[in-house]
Amino acid sequence: MRRYDPFRPKRRRKKSHRCRTCSSDNGKRLCPALNSVLICPDCCQAKRSKIPGCDQRCRYYAPLIRTSKIHPPPDYPIYQCLISRSRDTGMLMVIVARERPDGNLKAMFLLLDLWKKGIRDCFVDANLPKAHLERQCDKLGKSYHLAEQPSMDEGEGISIDLPKNTIVVEAESAEHLDDGVKIVEMEGALRGKAIDSKRGARAIHQINIPKAGRWYVWIRAFFPESKKDSYWIGMDDAEPHPWDELGGPGAIKIYAEKGDSANQKKAAWGVWYWDSGVKSESIPRAYFDVKTAGKHRLWSKGREPGSILDQVLLTRDENFDVEAASEGKAISIPTDVTPFEQIEFAECQKLIRYALDISTEARVEIPWEFQYWQAILGDLSKVPKMTGSLYKCPKCGEDLPQSAVDLIKQHVQSDDIQFYILCRKCGGEFD
Repeated sequence: MRRYDPFRPKRRRKKSHRCRTCSSDNGKRLCPALNSVLICPDCCQAKRSKIPGCDQRCRYYAPLIRTSKIHPPPDYPIYQCLISRSRDTGMLMVIVARERPDGNLKAMFLLLDLWKKGIRDCFVDANLPKAHLERQCDKLGKSYHLAEQPSMDEGEGISIDLPKNTIVVEAESAEHLDDGVKIVEMEGALRGKAIDSKRGARAIHQINIPKAGRWYVWIRAFFPESKKDSYWIGMDDAEPHPWDELGGPGAIKIYAEKGDSANQKKAAWGVWYWDSGVKSESIPRAYFDVKTAGKHRLWSKGREPGSILDQVLLTRDENFDVEAASEGKAISIPTDVTPFEQIEFAECQKLIRYALDISTEARVEIPWEFQYWQAILGDLSKVPKMTGSLYKCPKCGEDLPQSAVDLIKQHVQSDDIQFYILCRKCGGEFD
């Protein structure tokens, strides 16, 4: 045992270094992808494989890549496949997301250039929360300029200023209608169509709630008489206030009373208007307490046949009065507000295989992330190759002559040149 020596110089305490990304005092690693700045192990793990330059050359990431190659990745089930709505530039963003056992996602984001390079870019998030998938899609859509401007539905709906995060749902656009729910044509409804439901029959919508918390509910309805003047509205994974037991779990009863309409000359019957349903001072608006953000099922259930439902509105603004703002009129709903739509996994594989063939034949460097994480896409070797010419006509999808294909391949490596060539049918004789 060493004796204490009072004259022995004390060891200096090791000085901590600050992480340049999170500002913690645990900076230990020089990140080559961030110009060799000092970061902590937590930031290294969070950014791993997600930023350009983080690859097999990194001394911290390379051992993990070698280890994972020994053990094949588990085959997680497909959660969702998405494709961007962009069609006029040849650029497509394809997203394949698989669900992990812990409920998070392993997702691959691919930028495909079907007019030129094939696979242009690839990004993988191996541990993505489901609630963040749509946010990531919107972010990538904007960064690659793939989002289209929303268009408005044609019809008698008006455009008004809505609070942020307000959701407007058209009743007849439900993904599921029970027996007993019928679409009816009626003057005054948006595009002239609404739904009429027998007692207990439901219309179910899939909606995306961007934030958890309190959401106030309004419906636009037409009640012909006082005996046919109510609807049940419900949502899964949400607590309704006030809850109506007759409607079942998650149900709010919205009913009409005289004076609800903004047009005070008319009663609440025989006129289209927006109603929040609650008539008490303690709860001036009906609302749902939503526990989690993300996808939810919003449903309407008939209470008395003959009550007609046109639209449902959800907002976080308690003070917003849609009946006063719209004077009872229908609200125009923007269409294609998200840059992505769902696609079958098999169709997704065909597009990726086609883009891979373009990259291979045009001798374009394939992103290493695609090569390393290709197991997410399944076995692409079993997917049939695209027949005909390497590049297709952008308008009709027919084959291009070999001279046109050779010309495109000559300019594949030129990033400052982006063009397309039409077939003879769409653009006349090729010169």
